[in-house]
Amino acid sequence: MAKYDFNFKLKVVKSYLNRKEGYVSIAKQYEVANHSQVERWINAYNTLGEDVLKI
Repeated sequence: MAKYDFNFKLKVVKSYLNRKEGYVSIAKQYEVANHSQVERWINAYNTLGEDVLKI
């Protein structure tokens, strides 16, 4: 089972896109263990759209 659900990942990505804060500060704000995970979600979202976050 995935640790983070689709709605959570989408909220994190949209927060990043709306505020233009860095990966590290967004990861801390949402208590994501590793900022590189946030970076992967954002890159996937920008490349393939929000459906990729459902995987």
